[in-house]
Amino acid sequence: MNWKDSSVPPKSDAEVNCLIKDVLLDPKFKLEDLRGFSVARKNQRSNAVEKKSPFLDSFQTADINIEVPSGTKGIPPGTFSIPQLLYRKLTTVIQAAFASPLASHFHFSPFKLFHRSPHGEEERVFSEVYNSDIFIKEHDDVQRTPLPPDELDCKREKVVAALMVWSDSTHLTNFGTAKLWPIYLLFGNASKYICGQPNLGTCQHVAYIPSLPDSFQDFATSFCSKWGTQKQDIMTHC
Repeated sequence: MNWKDSSVPPKSDAEVNCLIKDVLLDPKFKLEDLRGFSVARKNQRSNAVEKKSPFLDSFQTADINIEVPSGTKGIPPGTFSIPQLLYRKLTTVIQAAFASPLASHFHFSPFKLFHRSPHGEEERVFSEVYNSDIFIKEHDDVQRTPLPPDELDCKREKVVAALMVWSDSTHLTNFGTAKLWPIYLLFGNASKYICGQPNLGTCQHVAYIPSLPDSFQDFATSFCSKWGTQKQDIMTHC
């Protein structure tokens, strides 16, 4: 309990219970294994392993340019470069998903779903992306797509990969301002009940949007004529 109350803020009851039940009382826990233990050394080893991860190998970096409004009629927006956008190619994500066990849950042939009441009344039901009108239309369009000139004898099945993309700022700690802004991707070919199971790996990281660097405000202050009164709006826009 002294250890619990010694930090600022103090450890929660849940954290202490976790330490006792999940660590100290675990049959695999051995006090001797902690001799010579160093958090810094363990972090270095973990970082070295992560750098060799094939998951990270699929990420790339790119510098992107954004347009910053001038705030003055007749003056075009200025260009500001944002370094180190971390992203994965969509084709890489699709190939990885189609080659993984997750693909066994995919629906490639869309269909219409109906419910018949006890009185015999039939009603169209929309419950998944793959029974929507747009998925059915896209599937039909893909079937009519001409074959590539160099593969006129191709017999492979033509299917639609339904990509659902979303993003939101994610705070990394309960205290402080450290955050990431990831972009996630889910496949509409899988049922929402499958996508809702975190242990199936249905949610894919596509990119991490970097924060605006400190030098942006210096640029915007000198370029935007309305920076003094519209700073927050311009920051949000950019």
